[in-house]
Amino acid sequence: MIRMMESANPFKVLKQDWKVGDEREVPAAAVDALRGTDAYDSYDQVYRIDGRRWRVEARISRADGQSVCVLRCVEE
Repeated sequence: MIRMMESANPFKVLKQDWKVGDEREVPAAAVDALRGTDAYDSYDQVYRIDGRRWRVEARISRADGQSVCVLRCVEE
């Protein structure tokens, strides 16, 4: 089985022109790791990723045991 290297950036994707309302899935562990950093605004409960603000819309537990967060791009 080929495993991803732990140093790989889970937020890196090809799309770079995010717009308000766009959604993306990110491993829940990666999102949770941003809490307590400058990337998380606890007052507004949004994350700053790729120069945009993102809110967690849902957490999904997959059959393979992994959890992902659905993030939605929100206005500045």
